[in-house]
Amino acid sequence: MTAKTSMLRALLVALCLTLATACSSEPREYNFVISVAGGPTGWPARVEMLTFDNSWGAPAGILRGGFDHNPPGGALVVLSLPKAVPDSVQARWFSHRIQAFYQIDLSLPEDFSDRVDDWYQKYPEPKYGHYLIVGFSGKGEALVWWRARCMDCGYDRSEDFSTPIVENAQASVVEGDPSRYRSQTEQFVNEGLFPSPGE
Repeated sequence: MTAKTSMLRALLVALCLTLATACSSEPREYNFVISVAGGPTGWPARVEMLTFDNSWGAPAGILRGGFDHNPPGGALVVLSLPKAVPDSVQARWFSHRIQAFYQIDLSLPEDFSDRVDDWYQKYPEPKYGHYLIVGFSGKGEALVWWRARCMDCGYDRSEDFSTPIVENAQASVVEGDPSRYRSQTEQFVNEGLFPSPGE
């Protein structure tokens, strides 16, 4: 009887260790907002595709500014469910000023998830809102930042936290048809945002 009890205990301990290991390997999920920046001013970009880990995406559209701010900022995308911090960002965009298409598959640092976990502990919800900032410039550059914004500090931004994760990543020029965006480009030229391409 004692041998059966010992064997049962050993199996139970092994099962608990296996379950604990399996659970700890699952990536932690967070409530964060995606902020998509473009520009800098005078360099609007039309983001055609924005995905994370080649599995889930966020809308972006036409981005006119925020790329050159500190921290960068732009259109906000509130996620419907908590997500694990991505390991990579993929994007394709069009520069209205240069009339070129860009594409990038950007790997984020290996310790990014651990850093985000630390930031959530240091800047806890609900006092802080967390933002994954991605930016795409009309000059073909991409960036990634993280921001924790104090939600109950009014206009006092001294308790906010932000840091660059990836800066000045150069995208590849890829094929595309600029005529698809002719009317939007003409509108930007008419607004005086930049001179007519080719001038």
